[in-house]
Amino acid sequence: MHSSRERRGGAPAPVLVALFLVSATLTTLFLRRALPRGGADELVDVKLALFEQRRDDYSVLFLGSSRTHRGFVPSVFDARMRELGWPTHSFNFGAPGARAFEMRLLLERIAALAPSSLDFVLVDPEGLSLLRDERNPLARQVIEWHDPPATLAIARTLLALDLELRPKLALLSPHLKSCAYNLTNIGRAELWVDAALGKRRTAELMKQLAGPELDGYAPLGQEGEELGRRGQRFQKKHREAYLAELAAFRELASDDAPPSEFALEMYAELERRVRALEATLVFVAQPALYHQDDLIRAHELGQVGPLLRYDDPEANAELYEPEHRYDATHLNDEGARLFTERLASDFARALSSGEITRR
Repeated sequence: MHSSRERRGGAPAPVLVALFLVSATLTTLFLRRALPRGGADELVDVKLALFEQRRDDYSVLFLGSSRTHRGFVPSVFDARMRELGWPTHSFNFGAPGARAFEMRLLLERIAALAPSSLDFVLVDPEGLSLLRDERNPLARQVIEWHDPPATLAIARTLLALDLELRPKLALLSPHLKSCAYNLTNIGRAELWVDAALGKRRTAELMKQLAGPELDGYAPLGQEGEELGRRGQRFQKKHREAYLAELAAFRELASDDAPPSEFALEMYAELERRVRALEATLVFVAQPALYHQDDLIRAHELGQVGPLLRYDDPEANAELYEPEHRYDATHLNDEGARLFTERLASDFARALSSGEITRR
């Protein structure tokens, strides 16, 4: 006995399912090319828009986390470099929470703008030892960097760990979830939605996100009452705790273990992307209460290029003084200017000695 569907000549269910999957896949791939990148990460979008306006003027970029966003002052860097006979025009591409994965994608977006005058890209990749991203795996910023190549690199590293299968899968699960959202374009249309709703980037918003000079540097403690109060609380209530952390950090020995293959893969990917910009990659370890052991060892072994370090409280005591800190993690405006001037002096010295060269 034949069903009514068969009598009408309808396609069987497996064929319909296959057609649905094929059409959904093709639609997803088509939209992937059309949809904007990183729509929910407004700060990065604003910085890219500002950079695009004068992309052929910039010779130096600095990529990093909030430590860069709040700690690298392009105007101070450029002024000091001019004094030392190495004129530059720099831009701060720091973004809160950014790690090597986000920087890898940011370099891709910068390359798409085809800047013509870049000489150097400074990068603080932050620590790469925490393979489990403690942020919300469904946050737009996290989803954005979980493309298949990045997720595959993490999966290979996690599966190679000396752990039972269950804990490995527990570590891998949030990464796979973020990758699935990435592949299905979840959240990618936000810029289109904002435009349809009439949301515009006002001049005030641009300065709030990209700093008063619109050069990417946003000083801490000077942008609003709450930020100012938070910095004051650090000086009044958390100063002693910070000094105790600093004392413990001074006694902390660096790890002499070889750099992980995962870290080397990430450093090599950053190098490839900077080379595609026809620029030179220079790593920077900013003043923090931890050592980037993988990066330090890779540099010592000649596996990565130039590295400028400011993570030694003995050699950079001023940068660790409470008066120059906004909190245990970030520099205040005075500290940021001090760090940037020191970075420029060291950078110019390395250029003069040939330790750092233009590509």
